[in-house]
Amino acid sequence: MKNFLIIICALIFLFSSCNKDTTGAEINLAYQMVSDKIWYLDYNQTITSTGTTTKTYIGQSTYFIKFLKNLTTVDSDGISGSYSVVKVNSKLEIHVLAKTAGANSLEYIYNIETLGANNMILYYVNSGNTIKFFYSTSH
Repeated sequence: MKNFLIIICALIFLFSSCNKDTTGAEINLAYQMVSDKIWYLDYNQTITSTGTTTKTYIGQSTYFIKFLKNLTTVDSDGISGSYSVVKVNSKLEIHVLAKTAGANSLEYIYNIETLGANNMILYYVNSGNTIKFFYSTSH
């Protein structure tokens, strides 16, 4: 009985100590994937309760954004500032604090749906509508 109790305690300790927090690793990987690239907007989608509207920018002079390793960002509209990647409610987000070319402050938050070496989908929800942005590093 004593050996059985020791085995049970050892198993409980083993399984409870193997529960790792991977948030830091996920955030670091997201920084590596997103930074020092030019992300071109290929198209966006607005998803409502009645349907989906898609607007394409492929083959056009388009919007782009750069997220740099020094945690700054700049885009084709002249908006520049700082960014961070955080995990909220098990979802990765990009938070941007920036200024427009006219020195107006703005803050925006995008959820990361997918993030790969050359493709990224960001989205936000506004009044029940989901707005998705599909980016790639090729233009």
